[in-house]
Amino acid sequence: MGGKQAKIDSPGENRTEYIMGSLEYPTGEGLYEIYSRKTNEVVQAHWQHLLDMYKDDFLFLVRDNASQHVTPKLDDFLKDNRDRLCLVPLPTYSPHLNLIERLWKYMRDNSTRNVFYVTFDRLCEAVVGWLQALPFERFWSLMGIP
Repeated sequence: MGGKQAKIDSPGENRTEYIMGSLEYPTGEGLYEIYSRKTNEVVQAHWQHLLDMYKDDFLFLVRDNASQHVTPKLDDFLKDNRDRLCLVPLPTYSPHLNLIERLWKYMRDNSTRNVFYVTFDRLCEAVVGWLQALPFERFWSLMGIP
């Protein structure tokens, strides 16, 4: 193909979904959710789900500079939860510092790239199966855990 990405035709309308994920360092526990859009409402819902999961903990969340993460529309939520939540911003243009990005890239390279799934549910099953089968040692390596 001469260095070009292979295009895999699919029937019907292409559907785009987004994974919002958070990991607890260094255990690897966490939460990932699938959303149909990338909005500040989705970010707020994800952060609220994390607060609900870790009811007794103070959370430090490393976040990148995606517009839906840094919008002033989240200010009230952050003020309301300042006793349980602290955002740690990453420098601009530094996806290499965002540990979850390493996992997503590895997942795409090894599970979804150049593969046709008949339904979105099959794609989700493949991703979940891949995550469940990923050896914890490899996960640790991706997260930079010695």
